[in-house]
Amino acid sequence: MTPHIPNGAEREVVVTGIGLVAGELTDPEALFDHIAEGRTLITEHPRHKEWGVPCAVSAHIDPQVRQALTDAAPEEAGSLGPAGVLAWHAAAQAWQRSGLPRRLDTERGGVFLACNRMVMEPAELTALAAHVDHEAGALDLDGYLERLDDPAAPAADGADGGFDPRRHERIQPDSATAALADYFGAAGVLETHADACAAGGMAIGSAYRYIRSGALDVALAGGAESLTTLTAVTAFYGVGALAPADGRDPARISRPFDKGRSGFVIGDGAAFLVLESRAHAEARGARILATVAGYAGVTEAVKMTSSSRDGSDYAQCMRAALGDAGLAPEDIDHVNAHGTSTEANDTCEAAALHTVFGARAAQLPVTGNKSAMGHSLANSGAAEAVLSVLSLQRQTLLPTLNFAEPDEVTRGLDIVTERRPARVTAVLSNSFGFGGQNCSLILAEAG
Repeated sequence: MTPHIPNGAEREVVVTGIGLVAGELTDPEALFDHIAEGRTLITEHPRHKEWGVPCAVSAHIDPQVRQALTDAAPEEAGSLGPAGVLAWHAAAQAWQRSGLPRRLDTERGGVFLACNRMVMEPAELTALAAHVDHEAGALDLDGYLERLDDPAAPAADGADGGFDPRRHERIQPDSATAALADYFGAAGVLETHADACAAGGMAIGSAYRYIRSGALDVALAGGAESLTTLTAVTAFYGVGALAPADGRDPARISRPFDKGRSGFVIGDGAAFLVLESRAHAEARGARILATVAGYAGVTEAVKMTSSSRDGSDYAQCMRAALGDAGLAPEDIDHVNAHGTSTEANDTCEAAALHTVFGARAAQLPVTGNKSAMGHSLANSGAAEAVLSVLSLQRQTLLPTLNFAEPDEVTRGLDIVTERRPARVTAVLSNSFGFGGQNCSLILAEAG
């Protein structure tokens, strides 16, 4: 491990490794090429029709890929649930690509994982309900936990292969954070972010601030999500956020900023970046992929499922990120939009882009990656940050699939609809979550 180097350059934060898993793809470049070619990850889910869910499409992890990733995780990676397995693969890939030693074994490394807390599935809720005394309004938790410890008990989680007595440990996001920190020897700072759909960006932003302050030299930051489950899908559909399938081609359903949008398509996935101080990276001869130039995390509480329709809250977040980076709006060459394909989010974000960039918004290319890869919630901001790094590396903008016609608010934006070569020096990547969790990252050329 390179010793801590106390000079001014340590405060510049750089990206030295990236990793990702999405759909049937297990590396960032494969996903970038997939989207660049106008292809989607959104397909019919193998069980959603069986469940009778109206939105029976998703950008889920291919079952064979998931099994292969599960089999590949070493025992020393610890106890990993569905999201943890995806996190381990993306994190290990990013770490290996960074060229860091297998273990840091220093308190100057940290792990920042974004993963929303898992919800119980119907069979689990049924098992729990058996221990509820409705007249007394009490839960016999001891009885329920004793059942969990009984290997002879019938399956309660609906999973193939019988009951998993350690399931509740595996599905806790904090368990995956601790497992990654232990595996890579980076336990100086551990954070688990559950800031809804902004969590991935928030995790990267927090890691960036720790390194910029001089408190850490290295951070593994990203997100993982595995919520294409019956309970999660039913809940999001119930609040009107998911797009109904209505017999449509799955590839055509997610359409950010388009007049015909009708909701988002849920997805799974994981993405990680290795962040370092520039001094630390240069001292070990690392290849620098990009810099994290600025970050802002802003909270508001306008409404549980949307922000101010005039875009003022989102605009405040973008301007704060620009201020943190010491950049002006004209310094941004590309916007990787949150772009969920919901009427509320797209309206707010489009209005905010008009507010922040003014007349220049018409010439500022905007990409909505969720048109191809769905919305993987806590992971989405991390995945889009990885794709933004590749846009900087390749000087190429990815298309927004299915955009055909704007509405009154989204009109006047330059929505990229085909792979576009472009000079890109700085990317603004937005993530805006339920409950008023807003995040903007600025990624720039390595320099």
